Amino acid sequence: MKLIYKYIKPYILFALLAPLFMLLEVFMDLMQPTLMARIVDEGIIPLNMDIIMQTGLIMVGITLIGLIGGIACTVFSTFASTGLAKDLRISLYEKVLSYSHKNIDTMETGSIITRLTSDVLQLEKLVRMGLRILVRAPLQIIGSLILALIISPSLSVVFLFLIPLIIVVLFILINKSYPLFSRVQEKMDKVNNRLQENLAGIRLVKAFVRQDLELDKFSKANDELMSMNMRAEKILAFSQPLMMFFLNMGILAVLWVGGNQVWMERIMIGKVIAFINYMMQLLMSLIMVSHLLMNISRAQASIGRLEQLLDESPSVRNKVNPLVKNELKGKIEFRNVSFSYNDSSVDSVLNNISFTINHSEKVAFLGATGSGKSTVAALIPRLYDIDSGEVLIDGINVKDYSLDSLRQNMGMSPQKSILFSGSVKENIIYGNRESEGQKDYREYAQHASVDTFIESLPDKYETNIKQRGVNLSGGQKQRISIARALWRDPPIVILDDSTSSVDTKTERFILDSIKNISSSTVIIIAQRITTAMNADRIILFDNGQIIGEGTHEFLLEKNEIYQDICRTQNGSEGVVS
Repeated sequence: MKLIYKYIKPYILFALLAPLFMLLEVFMDLMQPTLMARIVDEGIIPLNMDIIMQTGLIMVGITLIGLIGGIACTVFSTFASTGLAKDLRISLYEKVLSYSHKNIDTMETGSIITRLTSDVLQLEKLVRMGLRILVRAPLQIIGSLILALIISPSLSVVFLFLIPLIIVVLFILINKSYPLFSRVQEKMDKVNNRLQENLAGIRLVKAFVRQDLELDKFSKANDELMSMNMRAEKILAFSQPLMMFFLNMGILAVLWVGGNQVWMERIMIGKVIAFINYMMQLLMSLIMVSHLLMNISRAQASIGRLEQLLDESPSVRNKVNPLVKNELKGKIEFRNVSFSYNDSSVDSVLNNISFTINHSEKVAFLGATGSGKSTVAALIPRLYDIDSGEVLIDGINVKDYSLDSLRQNMGMSPQKSILFSGSVKENIIYGNRESEGQKDYREYAQHASVDTFIESLPDKYETNIKQRGVNLSGGQKQRISIARALWRDPPIVILDDSTSSVDTKTERFILDSIKNISSSTVIIIAQRITTAMNADRIILFDNGQIIGEGTHEFLLEKNEIYQDICRTQNGSEGVVS
């Protein structure tokens, strides 16, 4: 419950006012049966209208006061619980944003979404119920029990049988429900994962006409969720009828014993009615407690999942007192770097890599898919940490820089172009909004050849981009992504296969433009010779190692593997124009 305490603190005033007003409502409720007994015994039986009217008006006043208390409690408990949920979601989202790529690789997106939505909702519901029931139920149970004992100790013997029986039943139900609710949330993860995956790949699903297959997969995950939900809800379904059964049996017992005592004139009928009301209040409070305990059981599983998310430590973190540099020069050096994604030297992606890229140099990484070139690029901004060796920028180990200052000195255009909902302009200036107004983003859009299709859009740079850029072609998205990387005007620019969907003429224009206007150190990751050939230097990768380095002309003359690539891509002569 430390999690609840931590996030309820900013709303402690609401959290305190809610129980106080509930206290008022409970006191008003406890007065009602006694006043009702007075109406029956002193008003109805002797036909005393003054007592009936006077006590009836008091009951109306008490009811109104109780209503105010109940409404106020509901309002304040809602403020506290929704505020807690809002702050918790923000903290969870900030935590997820702090994760390194390695953390994200080990977590399923659907699971993260479930925790930020369904699990937080369970906790919010628990807090809202708790602020109302944790005060109401105990007070009503104790108050009803004391007043019932005052009315008739002999009738109170019924409680000796009912209360222990109810407690035992609740213990059994809660004990069985807790592990099931944990599994329900896991099944919800699977449904969300399946949904997220299918929506992301909906075009591929339609292209291969595999709707039936994906529907079967989703139906299977959905059926598993339903089955687990039903198993958990069956236990909850038992609680309400059992509680009502105990309540009705208690009423029957009181009527049986109380009726005999009324017949023998040992107790007045109004007190029997009052006793039944107190017993109903007591047992209804126990039913509330049962519901609360069931929700605690359900929320406990969610709390564990939320704490797991919050306790997860980013695998890439700042060192103590990191170096903050607003502007780097851009010299990059790899010294004997080895790296694997799963911390296993057997599955190394990079093996003892060493190279240097000088300031303002334009270097191309060339190699087949899986050769390690994109991995090398990911290590420069510390998206992952290396297993051994050193990565240096301007002669300083990247681990010595603060993550923010390191990454603010870089512009990246990833393999998969990612655009956000908003205008074209907002996507271009996304990486450096502080510079808006200081320089013209249209200039950088021209260098990325964005302006060639912007004129055809209805609102030019203010045209709205839909989610994931579905209203743009692959080449258009790539060009906007490149413009975004250039707009930052950083010392280091990394273009990870960013022109793969662009035609050769446009690609040549973009690369020439970058080479001519930019003083940045530029890394161009490519699979095509035509993309790499005009770079100052080409570094050739294969199976996690560097197998060649030099200009296009040098490699074409000296490197057999490079010659093979040229022949494969450009004909038997290996000549690239």
